[in-house]
Amino acid sequence: MSKQIIIGFTTEGTTDFQFLESVIQRSFEDVAFECSGELEILPAQYIDKQSGAFTEVVIGYAQQAGKRGFMVLCVHADADAPHDTGTFDNKIRPAFMAVNHMHGNHVCKNLVAIVPVQMTEAWMLSDKDLLKAEIGTSKSDVELGIHKSPEVYANPKQTIEAAIKIARQDLTRRHRRELTIVELYRPIGQKLVLTKLENLPSYRKFKEAIRHAFRELNYLH
Repeated sequence: MSKQIIIGFTTEGTTDFQFLESVIQRSFEDVAFECSGELEILPAQYIDKQSGAFTEVVIGYAQQAGKRGFMVLCVHADADAPHDTGTFDNKIRPAFMAVNHMHGNHVCKNLVAIVPVQMTEAWMLSDKDLLKAEIGTSKSDVELGIHKSPEVYANPKQTIEAAIKIARQDLTRRHRRELTIVELYRPIGQKLVLTKLENLPSYRKFKEAIRHAFRELNYLH
């Protein structure tokens, strides 16, 4: 009989949700193959965004997750910087420590951090062939300005928006349907090749945090 895992997740914004929902689900399914025995990863459940100080908000998420029976809670926070050190030191670790010090049964303490360097859109740049296919262009990475390593761009969202504009400027008016980055989050999140994401240190940290969560459940040794 297979064991089931119920995952909850939070994101900083609605577009992050559209992209990360599938990435989270598929990443957990990927790590499940490393576990002994059969595991069923149930569809990841979203916890609505709350406002307030980060630690207090994460405590609220953990309480909700506990009451809803989630076994793992993924917490997303963009680094908004060239490195993730500040976000881990000033937000993730203090918040996770506060949750782990809480008392009571209805608190999910099995926490996984998702901290893309700069912002979530950097992860979208990890599979440039997919990005170009979704934009609908055969222009080169250099022409589109997406030829650098994804986490080098200070504003990867702006980089993608500029690439869309460059890709579509040569189209005739009749074929130039307005395309915005908002339309790309969900399909790229669903189709993105995870092995390409593995090239990014921030994703590898997320993947290792998933392994730790499985160890906490005694599903991985």
